[in-house]
Amino acid sequence: MKESKTKQLRDFIKSHEMRFFVTYQDYSGQTHIKKAFKVEINNDVYWLYFRYGDRPEIIAENTLVKTMAEAKAKAEKLREAHKRKKEKEAKEKKEKFTEVTKYLERFDTWDLCKCYGDEIKQECQPFVDAITSIFNRIPDKQKRNETTAYINMLTRYIQTGTFYNQGKMFRKEQVVQIEYGKDGSVCVELTNGDKITPADRNFTSLIKVVFGSNTDGWYYTAVEYPEKERDETEHPKR
Repeated sequence: MKESKTKQLRDFIKSHEMRFFVTYQDYSGQTHIKKAFKVEINNDVYWLYFRYGDRPEIIAENTLVKTMAEAKAKAEKLREAHKRKKEKEAKEKKEKFTEVTKYLERFDTWDLCKCYGDEIKQECQPFVDAITSIFNRIPDKQKRNETTAYINMLTRYIQTGTFYNQGKMFRKEQVVQIEYGKDGSVCVELTNGDKITPADRNFTSLIKVVFGSNTDGWYYTAVEYPEKERDETEHPKR
């Protein structure tokens, strides 16, 4: 802002009556105390607030207070009111979420279809669209069939001939042996001596597709899925 314009604003502030008003930003949860100035134009009285320093905005007189103490008290009341509002909204949201969850747990998908076919009833289509949209946006690891994640892994293997998961890549030719766990897990031993127990069920399924499963029911008790979502890797002692 030019110096002459700044001086004009300062002179304006000094020569006009000032009052305070309070604003609340819902997105940030912050309360602000601001100043408004009295201006008379053609015998009409206006209270102006200069947004960004030089953009006038008319403020309703009934929202103004004369002292900073009054403004601070009003700001505190506004903060408390919005706090109670947020708490109420959070409670209602939680209750609604619980209600919807219970409804879906009891929901029978047969109610969506016409007779015993695969065609969705017209009145049920918006419901199906909403459920599908939610399912498509949740992380792949949260999807029970995890189709997309598995397809991506299979596509990578077909295109490159490599297995890749959590920063580790190896080829089929590098696999020395595979140990099968009772819980469906596998431990892959590589030619360099590394032993990898994948935490990802999709990655485990891909390994079984390529190398086969233990159809005779034998398994290693020492092999099981890692408790955390990270693969377990055992490096050979050098």
